[in-house]
Amino acid sequence: GLLAGSWTGAPRMIKALAQDYASMGPRRSISALIPSFAIAQIAVAFGIPVSFNEIIVSAIVGAGYAAGDAGVSRAKMGYTVFAWIASLVGSLVLGFGVYSAVQFVL
Repeated sequence: GLLAGSWTGAPRMIKALAQDYASMGPRRSISALIPSFAIAQIAVAFGIPVSFNEIIVSAIVGAGYAAGDAGVSRAKMGYTVFAWIASLVGSLVLGFGVYSAVQFVL
């Protein structure tokens, strides 16, 4: 579903990812989605929680580097990794806060 949706219904997303993270055409970025799809499906089959966002962005950046450093934006990747870490920390803090509030009420 992820691959089919990206192929048919999300050309703007593919174009944005291909141009923001690495200077690649839409075809090369679509080809980066095929292993992303496989990784995601294997993880789901084993019950491993994965972030599709991280898989797709990592695949596109990897394809950009494989294409001879095809204009990979290190600044964009830095902001993205920071956002991934901040969202993880934020979710841990929020989860602990909600858990503590529920335990206090009960």
